[in-house]
Amino acid sequence: MRAVKKMEKDTKQKEVEMRKKMVRKIWVCFIVLACMSMILIVPGTGFAKKLTLRFAHSESTTNIRHDTVLFYAERVKELSGGEIEIQIFPSGQMGTHTQCQEMVSTGALDFYPTTAGLVSVFDPNRTQELIELPYLFDNYSQAYAFMDTDFVSKIYEPLQQKGIFYLATWDNGFRHLTNSKRPVFKPADMDGLKVRVVKSEMSIKIVSALGANAVPMAYSELYTALGSGVVDGQENPFMNIYASKFFEVQKYMSVTKHQYSTLPIIFSKQRWDSLNDSQRGIIKKAALEAATLMRKRVGANEDKQREAMEKAGMKINDVSDLAPFRQSVAPVYEWARQKWGADRVDEVLKKVEEIRAKYPEDGSYFGQ
Repeated sequence: MRAVKKMEKDTKQKEVEMRKKMVRKIWVCFIVLACMSMILIVPGTGFAKKLTLRFAHSESTTNIRHDTVLFYAERVKELSGGEIEIQIFPSGQMGTHTQCQEMVSTGALDFYPTTAGLVSVFDPNRTQELIELPYLFDNYSQAYAFMDTDFVSKIYEPLQQKGIFYLATWDNGFRHLTNSKRPVFKPADMDGLKVRVVKSEMSIKIVSALGANAVPMAYSELYTALGSGVVDGQENPFMNIYASKFFEVQKYMSVTKHQYSTLPIIFSKQRWDSLNDSQRGIIKKAALEAATLMRKRVGANEDKQREAMEKAGMKINDVSDLAPFRQSVAPVYEWARQKWGADRVDEVLKKVEEIRAKYPEDGSYFGQ
């Protein structure tokens, strides 16, 4: 009897010890999980919660811009060790230029490639438009080198007050004219043409000074408007004309090179402020690398794009003498001096001249 009671007592003691061990294990697991959770939410620890960002753009998936965005997303993922993932929305899926810029400003969208003129609406002084004055540059290297200066970065700084952070300038190329009526060799040939432009005062002034009737219109509406005759023509760089297949609805293209079209990559200031230094460094570094990649591709592909469009039936003419075009846009500079002040315009032109003297030949600069 005593033996039985002793066995029962021993059994109860073992059960108590087992329960204590189980409770200790549970507490250890709880503490480990709590520590892991803290690591996941503390920035800069090396282990971070996966961050998903959204990058929208207006161009088709056949455009060099889309290829560059793909490279950028992959590079950010690589540099972050998979911590940062970028979702891509091409072809205007997220809305018009205006809508997407607003979304970046409010934090509803993270990235968007735009133009200096378009994004200038967030600055009461619209100073950004000054870097899109007509015929500022003779070649791509001059344009690239200028856009990579601290001078340009500072021009974009006022946008931060409206929720927009400037990352880098990629490449949109020099703008040229296409139309369905006639080839353009001199400004007089543009007289009376209805030409679609981006919703930028600078663009409107330039095309109007050249003799055409400027018609502001969303890019997403342009192909249909060209095909239906709502507008006679439009102005864009080679890669956009080719990728958007405007050669299907336009008979003539004239290489007027009247404006270097900027492509600033804007980022949500709200999102930027939430990132740690490591994340910011990765996003900035990859943006500069993507700029160099895109710039090399843009110039290298223009001859092929031209050949393909000519093969499709488009008649493309070079403009051998740009002097009359430069003279025609002189009123744009007068307007700019009245709007921003002669000192401000001259400040821009002085910086441009420094760059032009440093890079007289094309192909000598692609990025930092």
